[in-house]
This record gives sequence, C-alpha cells and structure tokens, in this order.
Amino acid sequence: MKHTRSVSRYRRGRSGLLTALALFGATLTWSGSAQADSIPVQLLDPALQVSTVVSSGLTQPMGIVFLGRNDFLVPEKSSGQIKRVINGVVQAMPVLDLAVNSASERGLLSVVLHPNFPTQPYVYVRWTESLSGVDSSAVADVPLLGNRVDRFTWDGSTLSFDMNLMRLRARQTDNIATSGHPGTNNANEAGNHNGGVMRFGPDGKLYVFMGDQGRRGWLQNLANGPFLTAPQVDDTFGGPAPDNAHLAGVILRVNDDGSTPVDNPFYAAGAGLGGEVGQNIQKIYSYGHRNGFGMAFDAQTGYLWETENADDAYSEVNRVVPGMNGGWIQFAGPISRVRDWKTIETTQFNQTLQQVRYPPTRAAYSPALAQARLMMLPGAVYKDPELSWRYEIGPSGTAFVNGTALGAAYAGSLWIGSARSFAQVGGTGGSLYRLRLTPDRLNLDLSADLRLADRVADNLFRAQKFEGTESETLLIGKGFGITPSIEQGPDGALYVVSLSDNLIYRISPSP
Repeated sequence: MKHTRSVSRYRRGRSGLLTALALFGATLTWSGSAQADSIPVQLLDPALQVSTVVSSGLTQPMGIVFLGRNDFLVPEKSSGQIKRVINGVVQAMPVLDLAVNSASERGLLSVVLHPNFPTQPYVYVRWTESLSGVDSSAVADVPLLGNRVDRFTWDGSTLSFDMNLMRLRARQTDNIATSGHPGTNNANEAGNHNGGVMRFGPDGKLYVFMGDQGRRGWLQNLANGPFLTAPQVDDTFGGPAPDNAHLAGVILRVNDDGSTPVDNPFYAAGAGLGGEVGQNIQKIYSYGHRNGFGMAFDAQTGYLWETENADDAYSEVNRVVPGMNGGWIQFAGPISRVRDWKTIETTQFNQTLQQVRYPPTRAAYSPALAQARLMMLPGAVYKDPELSWRYEIGPSGTAFVNGTALGAAYAGSLWIGSARSFAQVGGTGGSLYRLRLTPDRLNLDLSADLRLADRVADNLFRAQKFEGTESETLLIGKGFGITPSIEQGPDGALYVVSLSDNLIYRISPSP
C-alpha cells in the first residue's frame, strides 16, 4: 500500500507556475514572473568566456545532472518535471513528472546520480509533494512530512519509482498558537527553509541538506525550545527533541538505501537515546544550520563545503567537519562577532529571525555566553565559518573546479552563485564568486585583500542588502540571475543554472 500511495503522487494535472526567486530578508521564495537579469551576463576575467547551452524549453531550472558529454537532466522547481537535454535540445517528454508543492522554497529541488551510475542505475530526487496530488502553490497543501528523498531507477529513457529514503518536515504551522503560550505565534504559515541540495560524497554516502524549517529546538541550539515557561516544546507538533517532525537545520548522511552508516559522528549518542529521536540523531552529520542552497566536495581532500544564508547578518561559507555544530540560532558568523550580529538583528530589517516566539533580543551579548548556550551533542564541535559577509549576500549554488580545463589559475577553486538577481536587488545580485583555498586546502586564501584577514567581508548597510564592499577580489561574474546550481561538466567547463533567466550558461576558456 505504501508503494501504491507513493506512485500515485507521480500522476497528476498541472497548476500555474511560480516563476522568479526572491529573498524575504534572507529567505528564498519563488514568486512573480520570469525575467532575464537586467544587466548583461559577463565574466570579469578576459581569459574566460560565457555561452548559452540551453536557450529555450526550460522553466525554473534548478540543476543539471550529466548522463554524458552532451546529454543531461534538468529538474524544474514548479512543474515537478525532470527534462532531458541532448545536444542542447530539450526533449519533448519529461523523464519524470511529480506532483509538487512549489510554494516559497518548496518544489523539485535536487537530483543526483548514484556514484556507480549507470552500473547501479539509481537517481535520487529531493522534492516537496503536494497533499492534493496535483501541482500546487498553496502553502498548506503539503503533508507534515512532505519533503521527500526518493530513489528512482533509470532505464535509459524514463525514471521509475524504486523506494523512499526519507520524509522531512514541510508544514510550518507556526501561525497557530502553541497551547499554554498565547501571543507567541507567527502571523502566517510559511513554506521556506527547506534546504534541498544533495551530494554524494567520495565515501559513497548521500549527504542531504535540510533547512531549519523555522524550528527552534535542540538542533537550533535551544535545549528547552523557544519558550521560557512550560510546556517546553517547539510547536503544536511537539519537540524540542528531533523527532521526525523536528529533524531540521541539519546535514544528514545516509547510505545509498537510506540506512544509517555506523561511522556517523552521533551514531553512539543516538543509540544511547533510542527511539525515533535517537534514530534521527544517528543520521546527523552536522547541525546548527539555518538554511542553504550550496554543497560541494573538494575532490582533493574529500572535505565538504557548504554555503549558508543569513537572516539579515552574517551569511557564511563553511568547511563542514563531522559532528559540527554551526551555532545557529545562538548566532551566525564567527562567534567573536556575536555582539555585532545581535545588534543588526535587533535594530535593522524585520528583527524577528523569522520566529516571533524566539526574538533576537534573547540572544547572548558575549561570545562566552553564546558558546555556553550551544546544545552540544556528545562529540559535537563548533568551528567558525571560513568566510562571512556582515550583511546578507545570498550565497547559493556551489561547485569546485577540478583540473585545469579552465586554466591553471582556476584549478581547485570554489565557485558560488547568488540567490537573487541584479534585477531584484541591484548590488551584487546575480553575481558569481570565485574563492581560492590555502595550500593545505583547509581554509580559504583571502590574502588578495588585507581587509579579509579576519575572514569577514564587512560590507555596508543597504536596505536591499547584497552590498559588495570587501568582495571585489572574490567577484568573477555578473548578470547571471538566480543561480541555484553550478556544476562542472565532463568537458571540464562550468555550467551555471539560472532559475530566473530560464537558461543554462557555460563558462570555458576564451579562444
């Protein structure tokens, strides 16, 4: 019966499309109408050139997955379709069509191939299912655990359902007051902070980024939840312990069939707790994350890097270590800047950290107190980000350049896209960033700008954020729109997926 219900979600009608990505504060949502960016696409290094690989036939593309040199799959966020592109031509029939809920940051979010593909012909899909069984943008039209990771089998032309690996929180009913806590509910139900990006690591394990979903429990460093008095829960569905409805703000690490690797950092801790909460803790690779759209493995070291969006202050680039606690919601950015982070969050922009029930006024004023408040699972470790921006710049899709196909100067560099277009916010919206690593590849080499010696780009206040001061040496491209995915192709070129432009760009060496 479970299999039948799952398959029924793949047969449905069509609803209207939401067609542009916007940030609300630091929250990614899709709304409005599609448009190309308002400035020409350009690269700031004349040694590189940009061309368009797919110029029509895509709507809200989210990624690119290569089956061959000129053969790839493209998931679309709101249509729920995975389309195949051969020699630059979008094929007439999608290889898969899912009944998605695409409200805000939901939808068809990520697709990855099994590391032994096509010998093991599995394709993994991260998507948000609609409760009604048809494409929907209604914020309440999702099951509670509506964010899914499913495995499909590729037969050379279509995808067929194989198994479900996990179901994660989707419904955010924080507009409903929690019993015993009147006046602490949010104004509206939300559909954001789903994360969505997946990657297979060099260890053959599947890594899944799950945004915080607005939860305020253990995994957001609140041992007793958001409330000062009993009942000490997260919301109307319980918590603050990470049961199935509160497993959020994490990077999960699982085997290719969804089972839990015994070498996960909190495997023993979860075994000691037992039950649903213990089983979930066993799957956690890192926690204390807010929301992010970029993950990439460094092929030279095997380390995982991720980008994380700010609320208003201190967006991040992190090298993630096993058992890492990223610090959210006690603070964002380096712990030494906690006073500045709190000042920004309590005096500028919307001043809520998304949740009325846990305002930033309750955050610590000192690094020592913030450190003491962290909810440290046995074996957890806190580490500062490798780079932060004082005000949000919306880092998004992320990729490493392997080899010298772009030239020796770019070998091993880390590229990051933007979560807003220039048309939306001006400033650095629609930009690409290129970051170099230190020789040991444990940190970012920021030596080109002495102002970055503290590993913080102290950009300036701007109502729309996305201000570029101290990012001048990091910028490599402009006008790319909203870029949820950057991938290196079999030809060594970089492929930049633009959700707002409905295009896929290719970056290669100039003639």
